[in-house]
Amino acid sequence: MFDEGHKPGVETTLQPMLLLEMASTGYAEALEIQTRIVERKINVGGPDVLIVLEHPPTVTLGIRGNPSHLLVSEQELARRGVGLFKVDRGGEATFHGPGQLVSYPILDLKSHRLTVRQYVQGLEETIIRSLAVFGVKSFRRKEAPGVWVDPTKKIASIGVKIKRRITFHGFSLNVDLKTDPGELIITCGEPQIRMINLNQVVRPKLSMKAVHEIVVQHFGDVFGIAFERSSLAEALGLC
Repeated sequence: MFDEGHKPGVETTLQPMLLLEMASTGYAEALEIQTRIVERKINVGGPDVLIVLEHPPTVTLGIRGNPSHLLVSEQELARRGVGLFKVDRGGEATFHGPGQLVSYPILDLKSHRLTVRQYVQGLEETIIRSLAVFGVKSFRRKEAPGVWVDPTKKIASIGVKIKRRITFHGFSLNVDLKTDPGELIITCGEPQIRMINLNQVVRPKLSMKAVHEIVVQHFGDVFGIAFERSSLAEALGLC
């Protein structure tokens, strides 16, 4: 992993993975789809899946998140049309919304011979390489999973869950968010941290499609993946 010379389609050892590209999808529905794919893999096996989508406005609280990380009440979130979910991924409070690329890899760590730490580093590397394509320098912080463009400015969040060595949840990259997460939550439980958008630091502005394609490409590069586009039924193992 992390070999700069690795390109999809060149080596014969690339592992197959389904690519499920979805329209804007509610958080609860996306989580149900992930859960069903994880259970399919645990019970009967089958291919890994990368889900790529956007969410409507949503706040999630991970296993280290708590209501004190909310800057507005649950009632105010509801009034603004923002969903709120307590979930079992790692991390604290995260905002999702239109203009943010969300990726959920459902991947067998055992078959890829990866530790959890290597997997998270691979997600960070995917984002760092993708941003570099657009001329943006970014980095990881050892004590705080995610990708940063400045010690207090975060551009991508990572929160994962592992069940029987199968990954789910994943990462989100801010491309052109219309809502400032700092109006709603304390990001990462640290008041000084601000979320930044890719389109705040590049010119001309980028489309979601362009960023989507680059992120998928670099995910494949980093993890040694050969993608096959998939329908939802195929990802769920229904056909």
